[in-house]
Amino acid sequence: MDITGTSFTLRKNAKRAAEAMIRKGTAAAIDYGIKPGDDGRFEIVWKTAKTAPTTDEIETEIAKASAYRPAAASPTEAAPQPAPAATEPTRTDAAPQEAEAASQPAPATTEPVPALSEPTPKNEWPRGTRVMVRKRKSWREATIVNRLDPDHWRAEYPSEGSGMFREADIRTYDAERDAPAAGQPGRAKTTAPRKAPRSRYAIDPAAIAAGRLPDDTPVVTSKANPHYQKHFDRLFSLAKAGDWGAVRDYEVKGSNSYSKMVARYRQDLLALYAAAEAAQ
Repeated sequence: MDITGTSFTLRKNAKRAAEAMIRKGTAAAIDYGIKPGDDGRFEIVWKTAKTAPTTDEIETEIAKASAYRPAAASPTEAAPQPAPAATEPTRTDAAPQEAEAASQPAPATTEPVPALSEPTPKNEWPRGTRVMVRKRKSWREATIVNRLDPDHWRAEYPSEGSGMFREADIRTYDAERDAPAAGQPGRAKTTAPRKAPRSRYAIDPAAIAAGRLPDDTPVVTSKANPHYQKHFDRLFSLAKAGDWGAVRDYEVKGSNSYSKMVARYRQDLLALYAAAEAAQ
């Protein structure tokens, strides 16, 4: 065996270097060992075929065995036959073959990498598939965007927004089952005409049509806006005095709800005046 002059601090480094030399074809032999040295380092020990007999030595041994003829003890005794030489050429041919195999670098051993396979989903929806998704206890229509993992999908709603859903919360859209309730025939509901709600700060439409001025002004009950009461009182006084020009030119500042109610009251007074003029 040969011991290389190169040493390594770790056993795995020596092994890695030996295998690299075998792959490159620069190794002394195909077999090797790792020997720890006295200094704590590790050396590569190549197990070469130097101790194996050469081809010339094997042929010499065969010739010696063939030349040996022991004398017969008697005519009746058969002379011992030499060992059959048929098996010897096999040994002669085997030695070069072993030597040639030893000189060839060993193929690099690669361990098969296990393939990472994902479990196949029960359903496979292409992008754009129309489905129904469950959000809490209700089902909504959506469209498949993509698959996130084996058990989760992303879908977007028809109007806007999207969400992530488990496969158990997705089902294929069925037109008969999942059609909107508005599109299905149902019992018609009879609805009575509803009167528009009227603000208590507005004048009664019947009084406006008759051109009749109310008996009193609206009362502001808001504790935060008591100062708007003066606007209602001022407009009522001008209308009662017949100064409709002043009512028309009365300025209402602000943009809150009470400012809008004062402006509405002024318009009701002007409509009342127009109805009274038309009746004459």
